[in-house]
Amino acid sequence: MVNEIVALVTPVTCNSISKKQDESLNIRVDYTYQGPAKTGRLVAVVTQETIYQEFDEIGSTRKEVSINLPEAMTPRSLYTDITGMPLAGLDPKSGYGIKVYALDIDGKPEWGCKGVLTITRVIPTPELTVSKIYLS
Repeated sequence: MVNEIVALVTPVTCNSISKKQDESLNIRVDYTYQGPAKTGRLVAVVTQETIYQEFDEIGSTRKEVSINLPEAMTPRSLYTDITGMPLAGLDPKSGYGIKVYALDIDGKPEWGCKGVLTITRVIPTPELTVSKIYLS
């Protein structure tokens, strides 16, 4: 008997972007909240699609921020910026995804989008060094 753990990630819309390996990624997360005032955390991570998972997390890119949710008797639109996600550990290629999940807020709901991030190689600055000059 094989036990399979299935992680449900709710697909959301997301723009596509291209970044260099030496840059960082900033994410703005728009959401609605209804409920009592609560403190929690939002976590963002770059993902890749593997044979086993659609949203395989690349741990070196993980970025966590605290959020303070105000009491809301009806759904309230909010946003949180997650800035400075490191990309240095990623291979230059296209097809990376993004996953955002909430911690400390009734379970661990997850949202994501696939194939929205392309990483390009950092091209070294050209350097010209003259070693000799011949005159005739």
